[in-house]
Amino acid sequence: MNLGIRAILYSARKWKKTLLVFCLLLAITTLVLSGLAIADAQEEQAEEVRGTTGASFTVERDISTGGWNGNYSTQEFMSEDMIQQIAAVDGIAGYDATLITLPRIFNDKGEELAHENYSFYNYGSYNSQYHELFLSGRFELVEGTHITDDMTNSIIISRELAEWNGLKVGDTLTGVYYPENNTPEVDMEIVGIFDVVADKNDQVNMYDDASYYAYSSYVFCSMDAAEGLIKGWGEDGEGISEAYYYVTDAAQLENVIQEVQSISSINWNNYKITANDEVYQNISSALSDTGTLITTLIIVITAVSMVLIILILSMSIRSRKRETGILLAVGIAKPAVILQYVLETLLIAVVAFPLAYLSSKQVAGTLGTLFGKAAENVIVTPEHFMLVAIVGGILLVAAVLVSSISTMRLKPKQILAQME
Repeated sequence: MNLGIRAILYSARKWKKTLLVFCLLLAITTLVLSGLAIADAQEEQAEEVRGTTGASFTVERDISTGGWNGNYSTQEFMSEDMIQQIAAVDGIAGYDATLITLPRIFNDKGEELAHENYSFYNYGSYNSQYHELFLSGRFELVEGTHITDDMTNSIIISRELAEWNGLKVGDTLTGVYYPENNTPEVDMEIVGIFDVVADKNDQVNMYDDASYYAYSSYVFCSMDAAEGLIKGWGEDGEGISEAYYYVTDAAQLENVIQEVQSISSINWNNYKITANDEVYQNISSALSDTGTLITTLIIVITAVSMVLIILILSMSIRSRKRETGILLAVGIAKPAVILQYVLETLLIAVVAFPLAYLSSKQVAGTLGTLFGKAAENVIVTPEHFMLVAIVGGILLVAAVLVSSISTMRLKPKQILAQME
C-alpha cells in the first residue's frame, strides 16, 4: 500500500483528530487572511491620509535679514520666476501665493458695491483652491471655477456679496486701490462664487488687517489683477512675501523641502522655509500605532497557532508508536513514514485553506470595523491567499518534522519495545 493511500485511510479512520486539526487550520487561516486584508486597508488609508492632510511648506522672506520696521528692499519680494521654479519640483501638487490689497470695487455702472467694510480684503492668488481658507473648509466654492495661474483679470466673490449686489458669474467688476490717489483701475471678470461655511466669530483671529473684515468682504483675484491694482503706486512697499506649496505625499515633505533648498538660483539667505504637517504627524502617529497592533496580532496568532499544531501533532505521532514501529520493521524508510505524516496534514490543509479564503471574505469586513475601517475597504485578495497557502504549507511541514523528531530517533525494536 503506497503512502498516499495510507495517509487518506488514516485521516478517515481518525476523523476526530482530523476534524480538530481542520477546525484549527480553518480558524487560524481565516484570522490571518482577515488580518492581512485589514493591514492592506490600513496602508491604503495611510497613503490616502498622506495625500489629503494638506501637508505643505511655506517659503517666506526672512525678516531677520531685512531692515528695521519691515523696510525691506524690493529684491527680497518673491518673484514669479522664483515661485514657478519651486512649483516645478517633483512631489509638489499645487501652490499659491498671496499679494494682499485693500481695493474698493465698482460694478459695470460705476456704482460701488454694497458690503460690510470700507474696502475689500483682497487676496491676489495664483491658484485659489490651494488658499488656506478653502483648504481648511472655511470657504467653499459653490459656483464657477477657482482662479488658476493661467487666468488673467479674474475675481471670486462671496455669495452674500453677489446677492446684495445682484451679481453672477461672468459679470465684470472694476477694482481701484485708492480712487482719491488716481491709482489704476483694473477690470475683472467674476469666475467663481464662494460660500462662507465657517462663522468668523468662532475662529481664532490674530490682530491683523484680516481680523477687521467680515468674510463677506473677502475677495480673491488673479495675481496679475492684484499687481495691476498697485502698479505705479505701491511697488516699493508691496509684493509677494510668502508662497505656499502642497505636496502629493506628506511622508515625502522633508525630501521635497531638501530638493527645493538645493535650487542654486535662489538666495536662501533672504528666505526661510517652514514645514506645515502638524495634522499629518498627529494622524500618522495613530495610523502607525494601529498598523503595529495589526501586525503584532498576526504574528501572535501565527505563533500561538504553530505551538498548538505542534502539540496536537506531537501527541498524535506519539500515540502511533506501534504503527510507526511496524512500518519501520517491514522495511519502510523513516523519510517515507515522515512523508506520510506530512501528507496527512497537507490533505487537511488542502480543504481548510480554500474554505478559509471564502470565510475570510465574509469575516474580514466585520473584523476591520473593530479597527476603524469601512467594511467595504477590507478586501481579501487572491494574493493574500497565495501568501498564506505557501507560508502556511511550509510551516505545517516544519511542524510535522518537529513533532516527529523524538519518535524518529528510536529504532524499530525500541519503538515496539516501548509498546509492550
